Amino acid sequence: MKRVITFGIAGLLLLTACQKAPEPGAVRDGAVQQFAEAPEASRRFLAVAHRLLIETAEDALPKAWESAAELCRTLRCAIVASGISNRTPDSPPSANLALRIAPDDLQKMFDHLGKAGRLLQHVTESEDKTATVIDVEARLRNLSEFRNRLRTMLATRPAALKDVIEIERELARVQSELDSLTTQRKVLANETEKVAVRIEFRSRRSAVGTGVFAPISRAWNNAAYVLSESVATLLTFVVALLPWLLLIVPGSWLATKLLRRWLHRRRASESRP
Repeated sequence: MKRVITFGIAGLLLLTACQKAPEPGAVRDGAVQQFAEAPEASRRFLAVAHRLLIETAEDALPKAWESAAELCRTLRCAIVASGISNRTPDSPPSANLALRIAPDDLQKMFDHLGKAGRLLQHVTESEDKTATVIDVEARLRNLSEFRNRLRTMLATRPAALKDVIEIERELARVQSELDSLTTQRKVLANETEKVAVRIEFRSRRSAVGTGVFAPISRAWNNAAYVLSESVATLLTFVVALLPWLLLIVPGSWLATKLLRRWLHRRRASESRP
C-alpha cells in the first residue's frame, strides 16, 4: 500500500507538471482557485506609473494637497503615502501624495490637479508583467488540481496510518504554497489593475529670488544668517560661562583682599627696627 501511495503521488506530480499553462484568469476565494476561460492572447498586464510635479502659490499649497487627497477618497482610489513640510530657512514648503487609482478615474484626478496648480512635469512609466501573471496563474491552477487529487486519494483509498500522515503532510505543503501564490497574485492584480500616481507639490518661487538682484539678495540673507549664528554662539558662550563667573568674581575679590593684607603686614614688619 505504501508503494501504491508513493507511485500515486509521483504520478500526480508528473501529470500536473505536464499540463499546459492556462491563460490569465480571475483569482477567487482564498485557496480554492477557479479560473475563467482564457482571454485573448493579445491581452497584456502592464504596471503603469505616473509622476507629476505641480507648482502652486505658497499659501495655496496645503489646500491643493488636501483637495487631491479628498478627491481620491471619493474615487476608486487608495492613498499609499502622503506628507507635507512647512517652510524652513533653507527650503520652501512642499508636499507629496502617492496613490493607486483605477484607470477610468485617472483623468478626473489629472483634471483636478490641472486646476489646483501649474503642471511642471509629467513622467509616465510602464512595466510589462504579463509573463509573471501567466506563470503565477498556471502554478495556481496546477497546484489546485494536484491538491484536489490528493484529497480524493485520501478520501477514497484506505491506507495505513503512516501513509495517511504522509499524504496529509503533502497536502499541507501544497496548501501553504497555494496561499503564498494567492497573495502574490493579489499583489500583481493591484499593480496591473490600478495605476500608481505620485504627485509632488512645490511652491512658486518669489520674484525676489528670480530677478537680476537675486545673487545680492541671497548674499544679504546669507550675511544676516551668519551674523545671527555668531550672536547665537556668543550668547551660548556667555550663558555657559555665567555660573563660573558667580564663583570666579567673588573668589578673585577675596584673594586680592587677602593678598593686600598679607603684603601690608609684611611691609609693616620689615619697617620695624
